[in-house]
Amino acid sequence: MKGLISIIFLSALVLIVTGCGFGDWEVDELYAQKIEGTSKLLYKYDAWGGRDSHTSGFIILDSTETFQVSINNNLPFTYLLEIPNKAFVKGVSTECANSCGDDYKNATPIFTPIKQENIKSLDFNITKLVYQYKGFAERDGGFESFQFEKFKETRDSLWFYNLNEFEHGNNKHVDSLKFKKSVIAISQDKNSNIDKIVIEDLIIDRLSNEIISNITYHLTPKTKLNSKSFSDYGIFKGVVK
Repeated sequence: MKGLISIIFLSALVLIVTGCGFGDWEVDELYAQKIEGTSKLLYKYDAWGGRDSHTSGFIILDSTETFQVSINNNLPFTYLLEIPNKAFVKGVSTECANSCGDDYKNATPIFTPIKQENIKSLDFNITKLVYQYKGFAERDGGFESFQFEKFKETRDSLWFYNLNEFEHGNNKHVDSLKFKKSVIAISQDKNSNIDKIVIEDLIIDRLSNEIISNITYHLTPKTKLNSKSFSDYGIFKGVVK
């Protein structure tokens, strides 16, 4: 059964790539993951259009549909906060709230949501936590890069072991890392061999919803590793053109 599901998923990706659905946009990055209990796929994309116009975001489509850039269909957030399921999707966005441009320096940072919005779309209940721009930006932890030797996956988390640092913000050696599944994107070649794994590790306190940190990680395997070693749930896999 697992093999059949994987075949259906890969077939859907082939339809996306060959369906001439990119329209007037040049899709720079395209990733997909399954949504458990449905025939839907969640896409993460980045695209450029005429006159240097740019768009990115998340879109939900049925696995039988061809991917097209449609800004009006973007989910209303910039960060995915949890693994989506058949009824519920949760994300994060920001608003200026008098903290952009000339107001940024003098604004008092707010690290908890300034509001929460609940939306019904495509039979999904979508919850969006909205943060003040300055508060969100000040908890940005930057970028870190590692090589890993081994990994372990559970239903909601990923561990990476025996790490070599390339860019690392702390002075102490880190031998392992654990990530909650949210925005984990595997870049791969046409043979499903992994080029790198990009993780946007946004950590928010479960009780207060305060932003704790927001760090982007790049992880590359020390030896050849196939993306089929990872599940299709809670992990985006690159669609190869």
